Amino acid sequence: MKLGLSVYPEQESTEQIETYLKMGAEYGFDHLFTSIFSVDGTKEEIVDYFKNLTKIAHHLNYVVDGDVNTWFFEKIGASYDDLSVFKEMGIDILRMDGPYGDERDAILINNPEGIGIEYNTSMINVVENAIEHGANVKNISTCHNFYPQRYTAPSLAQIEPMNAYFHKLKVPVAMFLNSQVEGTHGPWPVSDGLPTIEEHRNIPVDVQLKHMLAMKTIDLALFGNAFADKAEFEMVKNVMDHAIVSLDALDSSMKETVRSMYAVHGKPVPEKELTRIPFSIHLEEGIREEEKKRLYFGYHTDLGDCLNYMIRSRVSRMAFPKEAIEPRACDKKMFERGDVLIVNDNCKHYAGEIQIVLKPMENDGQRNLLGHVDEKEQMIFDLIEAMDFFTFIEK
Repeated sequence: MKLGLSVYPEQESTEQIETYLKMGAEYGFDHLFTSIFSVDGTKEEIVDYFKNLTKIAHHLNYVVDGDVNTWFFEKIGASYDDLSVFKEMGIDILRMDGPYGDERDAILINNPEGIGIEYNTSMINVVENAIEHGANVKNISTCHNFYPQRYTAPSLAQIEPMNAYFHKLKVPVAMFLNSQVEGTHGPWPVSDGLPTIEEHRNIPVDVQLKHMLAMKTIDLALFGNAFADKAEFEMVKNVMDHAIVSLDALDSSMKETVRSMYAVHGKPVPEKELTRIPFSIHLEEGIREEEKKRLYFGYHTDLGDCLNYMIRSRVSRMAFPKEAIEPRACDKKMFERGDVLIVNDNCKHYAGEIQIVLKPMENDGQRNLLGHVDEKEQMIFDLIEAMDFFTFIEK
């Protein structure tokens, strides 16, 4: 997953934007979304402004994605078969705020200038029609909307079919992160954030990002409102540092085990790295080192057959098969959703398994309580499927 920022030239100075982009680049951001048609001025003034902006962005290795519409095409002297003015500006991707709805979309997508064309993710019919007219699917990307007004954003359930459609087509899908910093802005004077889904409006950005990773269909996560701050950049980087892991970190035996598990489930075997969900855990006191070793093993996954009462990782048992897990006293009669457990030697054959509780379970003495997944992250459980890897970060 790539990371991006949004800027709004009509509200921000070039100096502010450059400072923001520099900070973002330090934290792995490399995609810039901006509105081209919101900048006032003559054609020459608009071209000069974006030539300067894209020069700054490209120097920092950003791809520049500009929001336009067909009305603005007329204003700037562009057309579906002539994007040379945007090439002159240095624009890499044009987000079409409105499509043509006919064969002109295919001509636009196949432009000789090599500019990528992005549509709203809801425009499935537009993309299908363009492909039928010969559009090169490799030059298409999509991006969801953001929703400044509280309670107007769709739910995850509403956008999932769109994501799945484009993921199957191998067309990239972008989605907006919502900064929680006070005083951020978007293109309009509304200050309730800019999320893509309503579930993300009031939760921390690291939880939003983990949720997107668990969707498995999002290719680009963009801050919609500006300006996110350094603390949020650090949160995002921390998630990504824990989420992406090299297969080379595994010993040869475990690497083959992982590949075999993918093959059994008919899923593509990753060549170099895994993406995993880094859950934040609030640890219990008195956790032993042999328990921590398994908890932080880093390559937990459920094989898909046990996603009822728990998310069950057999892998931690397989990785450390001979070490004892002594029973540890716990006064809870029932384990609750979000509790993280390890099977102990009272159930020796399965000792060492790490389990996350999904439904209330009786404490029968066969499991030690390790901690509790942060409550805000528990919505991610609903997206976990077979061979989704996860790990833990101490909260």
